[in-house]
Amino acid sequence: MIGALLSATLAVGAAAPKTTAATPGAIRRPGPAGSVLIVESNPTIPLVHVVVASRSGSASDPRHREGMTNLAAEWARRGAGGKSREELDAALDALGATLEVSTLPDSTRLEGEVLSRNLDGFLALLSDVIVRPTFSTAELDRTRREVIGQIDEQRNDDRALAARYFVRNLYADHPYGHPPDGIASALEAARPEEVSAHFRRHFVGKNLVFAFSGDVEVDALAAELKRTFKALSAGPPPEPNALELREPVPPKGWRIQLVDKPDRQQTQLLFGHTAVRATDPDFVPLTLGLAVFGGHAMNSTMMSEIRRKRGLAYGAYLQLSERRGVGAATGWVFSGSDKTVTTLKLALRLYVAFMDKGVSAEDVAFFKRFLIGSHASEMDVPEHRLAARVTAEVAGLPADFVDRYPEHVEAQTAAGVNAVIKRRVHARDLAITMVATASVIKKLLLDAKVQESAIDVVPYDAY
Repeated sequence: MIGALLSATLAVGAAAPKTTAATPGAIRRPGPAGSVLIVESNPTIPLVHVVVASRSGSASDPRHREGMTNLAAEWARRGAGGKSREELDAALDALGATLEVSTLPDSTRLEGEVLSRNLDGFLALLSDVIVRPTFSTAELDRTRREVIGQIDEQRNDDRALAARYFVRNLYADHPYGHPPDGIASALEAARPEEVSAHFRRHFVGKNLVFAFSGDVEVDALAAELKRTFKALSAGPPPEPNALELREPVPPKGWRIQLVDKPDRQQTQLLFGHTAVRATDPDFVPLTLGLAVFGGHAMNSTMMSEIRRKRGLAYGAYLQLSERRGVGAATGWVFSGSDKTVTTLKLALRLYVAFMDKGVSAEDVAFFKRFLIGSHASEMDVPEHRLAARVTAEVAGLPADFVDRYPEHVEAQTAAGVNAVIKRRVHARDLAITMVATASVIKKLLLDAKVQESAIDVVPYDAY
């Protein structure tokens, strides 16, 4: 995505499709009703992985309707084409297929896999879900209860709970600042007609990416998609969310959000700041710099200093999110309650030193190899590779970004990485979220001279 690559535009024509090789292993061409089609053929195993993604995720939720995008997609999946939820599930089972909803900030995805010999039947069911959802009111009530139940269940998972609160702590009222599955009060307020209209507005051809990998041939697939999705509306695509496109307001100083949960012997700790869009030229060098500090290698700064040398935490990592809008650099530490404040102070001290001093040429060289190797291992799994291609497409990256990622990493220099660290790392302005028992951790924070005004205590079941 560096330099001139960022100027590439990925236009979809309305005329007869001209197939272009987006990468050595993937073909990108126009799909049905103005959509984009990405296909990676591999006949080795008689299985096809499928993703249909809208370019709208939870960030497109209307105000006071947080979670509507996810609710709408889950509702559509639970009855379509004249079939009830149970009948649709049975039809998928009969094909040896799966179909699940995944809602992310930037996209809403229907993901599944099917035996290649049953692909046509699977596409017919998928078309029903997208074009002909039943939208039964009774099924909406049932789906809503299930989603709210899943939100409630997250309160038993401290790491998921920490992530849920952290995004609000970091992004505040920006559309990235609420969890993709929403808020119970907003879901309960959503009316059937607005939920169905929201789905139909976003699941239109010009807002969709169709992606396939496995035992499939592109021309035959394109013809079958054209036939099966002939009733798909082209659009227009929804207008971009103006709030989503704006720059989020970064935190000032170190703001500690203490999510109070009784009887915790361990603390889930997240800290971070807003960073860059995936299309920003600083994205790859910043990814490399942050890998030196918090990558999943035992000699990254966090792992070496916090876990390996001092044994303060069970895990310590930091990574950069790949977003169409402004993503975040997010660190995670999992420590015992008695070590929480010591661990936090060390993590912050290390991150400030990282920002001020940068990284060595030797570390950059090592973590280039580490990132390239990690990428190769991850992309060796077809469904992971397909998901990465869809994420890159939605983020606005060039069509060959996933395959040329190792080249982009290899092109980085220590001087360039350090310049980006100076510009993009804000170690003295961080959102910090901890899931812990407030009566224990707050006292330790105050004893460590943290100002009480910098600590916000919230009940773990308040959001």
